[in-house]
Amino acid sequence: MTTQSTPGKPTGSAEKKVLLPRYVLKQADGIYVGLSLFPVEGGFDKFIDRLFGDGFRFVGLDYQLLMNLLYDYDVILDTYGTGAKVKLAKDIVSFPAKRKALYRGVKLDGRFESAEYIFEPVEIEEVTEQPVYGEAGADGIRPVTGTELVAELKPTSLDVDEFAAEMWLKGIRFGIDVDKVTSLISLRQMARVTVATQREASNGSDAEIVEASDVLRRDNAPKILSNGKADLRKFQNRFPQIAKGARLLRKKLQVPGKPGFKVNGARIEPEPTKDVDLTALVGEGSCIEVHDGIEFVVSSRNGFLALDVSTNRIEVTEKIENKDGISAKTTGDLSLAGKDFIEHGEVQEGRTVEGMNMTFMSDVFGALVSKGGTILLEKNLSNGSAKSFGGEITSNGRVLNSIIEVHDRRDQKTAGRVSLNYAEACLILGQTVVIKQAVNCEIIADTVEIGIAEGCAIAAKFVKIESSNVNRRRESNIAMVLPDLSGFETKIQQVKVAVANCKQIIQAKDHEINQISTNPEVAKYLALATGIKQSTIKLTEANQGNWNLMTAKFSKVDNALAKLSFEKQDQIKRAHALQQEIANLIEGRAKTGHGIACTITEVIGDTLVRTISGSQGVSTLQKLKASEIKTRLRENGQPHERIFFGDSGSLNWVFMLAEIEGLAE
Repeated sequence: MTTQSTPGKPTGSAEKKVLLPRYVLKQADGIYVGLSLFPVEGGFDKFIDRLFGDGFRFVGLDYQLLMNLLYDYDVILDTYGTGAKVKLAKDIVSFPAKRKALYRGVKLDGRFESAEYIFEPVEIEEVTEQPVYGEAGADGIRPVTGTELVAELKPTSLDVDEFAAEMWLKGIRFGIDVDKVTSLISLRQMARVTVATQREASNGSDAEIVEASDVLRRDNAPKILSNGKADLRKFQNRFPQIAKGARLLRKKLQVPGKPGFKVNGARIEPEPTKDVDLTALVGEGSCIEVHDGIEFVVSSRNGFLALDVSTNRIEVTEKIENKDGISAKTTGDLSLAGKDFIEHGEVQEGRTVEGMNMTFMSDVFGALVSKGGTILLEKNLSNGSAKSFGGEITSNGRVLNSIIEVHDRRDQKTAGRVSLNYAEACLILGQTVVIKQAVNCEIIADTVEIGIAEGCAIAAKFVKIESSNVNRRRESNIAMVLPDLSGFETKIQQVKVAVANCKQIIQAKDHEINQISTNPEVAKYLALATGIKQSTIKLTEANQGNWNLMTAKFSKVDNALAKLSFEKQDQIKRAHALQQEIANLIEGRAKTGHGIACTITEVIGDTLVRTISGSQGVSTLQKLKASEIKTRLRENGQPHERIFFGDSGSLNWVFMLAEIEGLAE
């Protein structure tokens, strides 16, 4: 009959012989490792060396936990935490030499990548005490004469805990396949198998830069209007707008690779991971901030996202700057929320750009609209338009066959100004228009200053031209816009009538007061009242009663005179106010006509200078359609409206206001 020997015995003597470090705890239910005292810096392997080398082994060993404690302590911490106690085995027992003899040598390959072991049925020598029999007696029974020790081999089985300890001593300190070994031991058959393999190092991941916001990318999808329809002329988000403090980019930390281990416990280092430097990406308007240990590129101001390809930096600029041009393919129509915009590319025909302060470095063939800002054209505007509501327009190139409009806001000193280098065949509207050379243009403004004017039609209150000439047989036609004074004069006459009415009422009140005051009894009473009031007449006690009777008698007279005097003073005040109103109207009339003048230094071609009066003011003319403006400004006017007509000479004319008839009356 085959019996299995008891592999080791957990005796009290074994416990005395094993010196446990303070982080290895023997408790009633097993052997524990206290993680709070565990030597992370190293030393646990020396304890295992000493334990196995001194002839002891574990019972019920958690081999994977042992490997993690030795080679992958982070897994332990992630699973249990720093203050836990983990059960490593059920017990520690002796490992007798005759049990050690059951285990063969292990075959390691030259690189310690794997280890092979030959499993086979094993026997162990057992010594038993057996009786010694003498000769049989008469009764045939052999008596026991003594005992003797008999050694014999009996089948036994390997033990996985013994296997782990013996392999450790034979240099296999990592990677035993415990499940495989357990299965092969149970079969008790001969087999040559790989019992341990190395673990390859696992590569980590390099640090990365990832987007921290979903508004960083341009969205060239058609813009959806409030009614739900798509505007195919505009893109959804061509220039991403960024708020101060917004997180733009995030550094995804590098993840180090996990080391591998050869079967002899030697460490296999993973490929090193690469880090990235976020500071290299920080440009104008952005900075680095750290939140919860993570680095972010953050916007340091409100503005617009810009990627500088030349420096590979991310910027948040107050100005929107575009280098791709404005077309159906690149941007579509633009409606800009930023204060400043710079376009380096061409604006194609049919495209509209709306914004505030806008600068165009290349030719423009589309429509530009500024809301209260400045439009600066460094090159040409051709067959397009430029409008500014409350700002100004400046062109350093040429403006051809285009419309220039500046609708002024009087609260801004520079609002309504148009400054052009060269303009031809253009309609130009503004408050102040300054052009170096204008050819065949229609211009309406309060003030117009032109260096060379050829065949232009101009309507303004103040005109200054250095040289005036014809262009293609078209004369220069200058209309001086005179104020409509009829409203002032009508109002002045109305106020004059009101003043006369006041004077009549005052005279009537004086007449009524005089009639009452000239009555003898009333006159006597009034004289006494004046004397008493001024203390020139003093009343005695005897006279006081008579005076009281007299004041009671003339109380109605007093009331009537007081009322008439009040009404008279009220009319005097009203007359003074009306006189001041007349003075204000006269001053306003004078201001309306002030500054209307025309100066032409040199006339070298047909030039007509005339007046436009009545309700046809500058603002009224600017509201006409383009075709109506062209017709109105090219009229020659009536003979009495002409100031100058000729093809030579010069002009220095200043408008003089006519006197108001009947003002001195």
